Amino acid sequence: MGRRSGLPGTGLAMTGDVHETALRMLARRALSARELSTRLVRRGFSPRQAAAEVRRLLGAGLVNDTALAESLAQAEVRRGRGRRAVVATLRRRGLTAAVARARELVPEEEERAGLARALTAASRRYPGWRQLPERRRKVVRYLLARGFDPRLVREAVAARRGDADDAVDVEPTAAEDLP
Repeated sequence: MGRRSGLPGTGLAMTGDVHETALRMLARRALSARELSTRLVRRGFSPRQAAAEVRRLLGAGLVNDTALAESLAQAEVRRGRGRRAVVATLRRRGLTAAVARARELVPEEEERAGLARALTAASRRYPGWRQLPERRRKVVRYLLARGFDPRLVREAVAARRGDADDAVDVEPTAAEDLP
């Protein structure tokens, strides 16, 4: 075993066990390369040690950002989230390269199916939403907050109401436009 980095009792990792520490982290949860590197540095390893260990684990296939992005996208869709929520999760987890592939990771058909499930849940939560404008706005806000595309929300709500020509108040959030 190596010497402790930092002061005794600080909880910092042993300098000689960067590999063991990284493996323990990965055993608890799949991590992106950026997350793993950040956590190793937080544990007291130098940025150089962390980067070398991440490269080693990438080479061994134990860290795979592509597979992690696909897994996270599928999990978000199963949780009833739209493509925008998937993009936010990918960014938060340090998978910025996968953001450009968001349309590929969550095809529109899957997003529409998830939107239909979420709209059904919202319909139970807000009974009478088809006739009451305030409740309809709540349903729309609920769906947008779950990361669904405003255009798809508008179409789904109008179709569920039975009046596809009726304009539904859905304002897109330009700050999170997808690539």
